[in-house]
Amino acid sequence: MLRLNRLQQLLKPYGLHIENTGQGKHPFKIKGLVFGTQRQYSYPLKFHGKNPEISDAYLKGIIDKFKLPDDIFKK
Repeated sequence: MLRLNRLQQLLKPYGLHIENTGQGKHPFKIKGLVFGTQRQYSYPLKFHGKNPEISDAYLKGIIDKFKLPDDIFKK
């Protein structure tokens, strides 16, 4: 599991960012281009608190949706 701050740091080199929309059930979303394509995508994050931990299931979903390297979160 990763904390939100660390997740932001790891995603930044891939042109992805976390946006707080302040709306709906999942107010935080990861936005950016799918790696290697020009397709824009948004992935919802469900958590509560100031600097929450992101579960492994969500991390795997981020890797799959944005076609990131499998070891990106192992650093």
